[in-house]
Amino acid sequence: MTAYVIRRILWFIPVLTIVGLITFTIAQLTPGGPFDRNPEEGRRMNPGTERVLRARFGLDLPQWRQFTRYMFFDIEKDAKTKEDKIVWGAIGGNLGPTYKSQGRRTVQQEIFGSSGGNPSSFYYSARLGLQAFLIALGLGIPLGVLAALKQNTWIDYLVLFTATAIYSLSSLVLSFILLLLFSSYLGWFTIIPDWDDPIRPWILPSMALGLASMGYVARVARASVLEVKRQDYVRTAQAKGLADMAVVWKHIVKNAMLPIVTISGPLFAGLLTGSLFVERVFLVPGIGNDFVTAVGARDYSMILGLTLLYCFALTIASLVVDLLYGVVDPRISLA
Repeated sequence: MTAYVIRRILWFIPVLTIVGLITFTIAQLTPGGPFDRNPEEGRRMNPGTERVLRARFGLDLPQWRQFTRYMFFDIEKDAKTKEDKIVWGAIGGNLGPTYKSQGRRTVQQEIFGSSGGNPSSFYYSARLGLQAFLIALGLGIPLGVLAALKQNTWIDYLVLFTATAIYSLSSLVLSFILLLLFSSYLGWFTIIPDWDDPIRPWILPSMALGLASMGYVARVARASVLEVKRQDYVRTAQAKGLADMAVVWKHIVKNAMLPIVTISGPLFAGLLTGSLFVERVFLVPGIGNDFVTAVGARDYSMILGLTLLYCFALTIASLVVDLLYGVVDPRISLA
């Protein structure tokens, strides 16, 4: 088990490198740059100032050098000792300075640091993602199991239709529907959220994000339970006179959890690291909103840092899922 975990962790390095290279290439090919305009005045920055800033952040270096110094390490002169020192990059946990702050704040400070007494961007995205994840599993699994146990009845058709319709709408469309219905039409929630309120502003974005994923979870749970229902050991348990509820929970639901565990890891990672559309629609000050702002400002370090953060969360979730396989199904060995 330990050797397996170590091998998987070592694989994180090439995975993050490839993702970083693709993201870096796309960002560099996109027209514009981080210092094209003065962020305070909204007009073209002085060419001399732009050259100084580009040199300060290494944007005048060859692109291969920019990538390696950001991802791996760079050798710089120490300001006090004048000796060479190694400055680690993203692989060492240093995601670099943000260009919008002209180096006054790092990407880590923007993501994980509080500002003006308010929680960090990661807090908003993590709380929203966790609430949406609980909604997706808390509703999706029971509905999927119920639909499978009531196969070819009106309950099955209703659950399947609802799950398919909600999943097809996507979280973006659901966000607008919920906002228009409950905020504009019914007036139960304000369009401009007050994040000092610990409950009300979280309800609609959590529902929009969680319900879209709930449709997918319900369909997977239904398909998995239907497959397990047809297994010989289930018919044998029923033939022995075992109570229906015991057959359902001990034999069907327990053995149908493997596909649900499989999708739960990537689903949790995706929800935890923020949703671009939901955060934008409901004005959630999370990292998804930061990513959209960074793309518009060509803040390369922020774009790369958030992409690598999402990739890292996804790989960790994948590893946790693989480790959970052995718990759910003892027949699986991770040698």
